[in-house]
Amino acid sequence: MNISRTNVELDRQTHSEPTWLMTERNKYEAHCGVCAKPVYVDEETFCFTREAIESGLDNPFRCEHCAEEYDDLVFEG
Repeated sequence: MNISRTNVELDRQTHSEPTWLMTERNKYEAHCGVCAKPVYVDEETFCFTREAIESGLDNPFRCEHCAEEYDDLVFEG
């Protein structure tokens, strides 16, 4: 499958990383499912997290710090 540079850049533009402060794009407060720290996310991430919680699942959202720790543990196996 060929992925063009334009497609990758468009994906980056449509996906927003969580921030510790509210921004124009990250208007929605979400809490990390591991440490419960509040961060601001875009609407897509907020809706995905809310739908998972309303469905009875654990909060799937992880802040940057907890996601890095999780990735390290998975890598170390």
